[in-house]
This record gives sequence, structure tokens and C-alpha cells, in this order.
Amino acid sequence: DEPLPYRPPYRPRVRHLHVRAGHDALRSGIHRAGVIHGDIKPDNWLLRDKENTMHSISMKMTKSIVLIDFGRSIDMRILPAGSQFTVSSNTELFECVEMQTARPWTYQVDYYGILSCIHLMVHNEYMKVHQDRSTGLWKPTRAPHRRVDKELFTTLFRDLLNIRDCYSIPPLTKYIAEFEACLKRITPRVRHVQLQNHYQFMSQREAP
Repeated sequence: DEPLPYRPPYRPRVRHLHVRAGHDALRSGIHRAGVIHGDIKPDNWLLRDKENTMHSISMKMTKSIVLIDFGRSIDMRILPAGSQFTVSSNTELFECVEMQTARPWTYQVDYYGILSCIHLMVHNEYMKVHQDRSTGLWKPTRAPHRRVDKELFTTLFRDLLNIRDCYSIPPLTKYIAEFEACLKRITPRVRHVQLQNHYQFMSQREAP
């Protein structure tokens, strides 16, 4: 049976939260250390608040995030150069495109996991992907939400879902810089207005 969709507590669909989540996820330094996490998903991110306590990503948005659960991680530094993998993770909603198409993979599995986390923040549901018949490109079945930076998110998902091979892994520095630029454009006033609009929208929905 197909697993039930993940439904975290509803949170404001405001642009700066989505951009911050994507930015912090991309800044995870494990790949610079030569480590594949292998199981990046919403359950394995913890959010740290000002009091230095931990919360699940589905519970509270705070200042910084911590990646946990390295039980499936692979230390590429101890393997021969050029090592690749073909085994599936057997987690249907988090199998990267390479696993779904029986192609070799390395860091693609983590890129897919990061995209899945961002997708959850934007759409409040797990990501599903399909191959566009006209272009041959893989993309999420859901279009970018209208309240996010469409160009930024479209580029990010297009590039990281369509990596040519294990020798063409794109560096994340480009996307980190774009997220940082986007964050700078979102002023405190814009954040305040977005939150107020959200609360007004929610109050109308809850009215009898």
C-alpha cells in the first residue's frame, strides 16, 4: 500500500521561511568532508532555537538546523576514487532519480533528500517526481508555489534532479549564493506583511 502523505502541523507559507530552510539545507557541510549522508529527510533535521534546545523540523522554525542520523552514511575518503553505487535505499518517497532509473549514484541521493525537505516546506507534502515527455527532464509533480521565488526554486530543482552522471555533481556554492541574495531582498517589513496576510487568511478559513 502507498504510504499516507506526511502532514506536519500547518505553518505560514511565507517566502522567507522557505528560502531560509533551503539555504540552511544547502549549506550542510558534509559533502565538503567527503561524506554521503544517505538518508536526508525531514525527520532527520533538527531545529535549534535561541535557548539551544532541539525541535523536529515539523514542529518549529528556528534559527539553525542540525542534520542527524548518520546510520546510512558513506565515507567516500576510505573508498577507491570514483566509487559509485547502484543499490536502492528502499524508501519509496526518498529514492533519487538515479535509483528510480537504475543508474549509478553518489551524492545525488543527498541532493534529492535536500530537495524533498525544501518541497515539504513549500507544499506541506512529500515530493513526487516525473519525467517530462517533451523535454526528458525530471521535475516535481507540483509546480513551484506562487509565494516563493519561482525562478530560484525552478532552477534548483531542475539542476539537482537532472545530474548527468556521478562525474558531473554540481557544486552547491552557486545555489547558496542565490539563496543568500534572495534572503537579503526579503526585508523585515515584507516578512511582517506576509505573516499578517497569512493570519488573516487562516482566521477566515476557521470562521464558521
